[in-house]
Amino acid sequence: MSLVKLTKEDHIAVVTMSHAPINVLSFELLDEMAGVFSDLEKDEDIWVVVLNSDQKIFAAGVDLKNLQAVDRQGNLDTSNRIQKVFLQIEAFPHPVICAVHGNCMGGGLELALSCDLRVFDARVKAAFTECGLGICTGAGGSQRLTKLVGAGKAKRLIYTGELLTAESALGLGICEYVAEEGHVLDKALEVARVIASKGPKGVATAKKCIEFAGTHDLAEGLVYENEVNSALFETEDKKEGVAAFFEKRKPVFRNK
Repeated sequence: MSLVKLTKEDHIAVVTMSHAPINVLSFELLDEMAGVFSDLEKDEDIWVVVLNSDQKIFAAGVDLKNLQAVDRQGNLDTSNRIQKVFLQIEAFPHPVICAVHGNCMGGGLELALSCDLRVFDARVKAAFTECGLGICTGAGGSQRLTKLVGAGKAKRLIYTGELLTAESALGLGICEYVAEEGHVLDKALEVARVIASKGPKGVATAKKCIEFAGTHDLAEGLVYENEVNSALFETEDKKEGVAAFFEKRKPVFRNK
């Protein structure tokens, strides 16, 4: 039975984790997710991905039942496999939006941080729980959270394991949207449709520029942005977008 389900409609792919009961990040689930995202990367008709869950929570971290038996090398191996998939999601050429419901703790929250945008159900509770177990974030949480909210807030949340509500997560910048209870996937799809209505090459280029900004200084970023944006002026989508503006109609982009 597949642990990851995939549907596609109107340039949007919905990737649904379905590893009962709480989407533990098993190697089986990770391998299936890696395969799905690899296939989607080759699909030129997909311009936005929504990642969600059909279980009672978005995703758990590693299986805590196995934690007692895991030694240093075992954790290195596990973390490397998890980080590889999270990096794959983060580097996906088009935006990835996650729809988060239920408790979102530890590795599940680290998975959410690897996505471009996060939509939290109004009743989400989120926390970095690792230090309470005598360990630390192991799937990139300390790195992505620091880039997202700054060192001070990252220390506060990771050191203390502070339990966040959806609204407090929104205030801290950990999620970008809060959906009405029970409508998180609807909200994520609403955002996805807005993005999918834009020029896919423009959005993909914007994603590259924003990621570049996180690892380079302003002068380098300005040069990079100018170069990659100028390349878009040779595309069919740029011509269509400008023509549609002057003709007062919706553009019909083709990712070309």
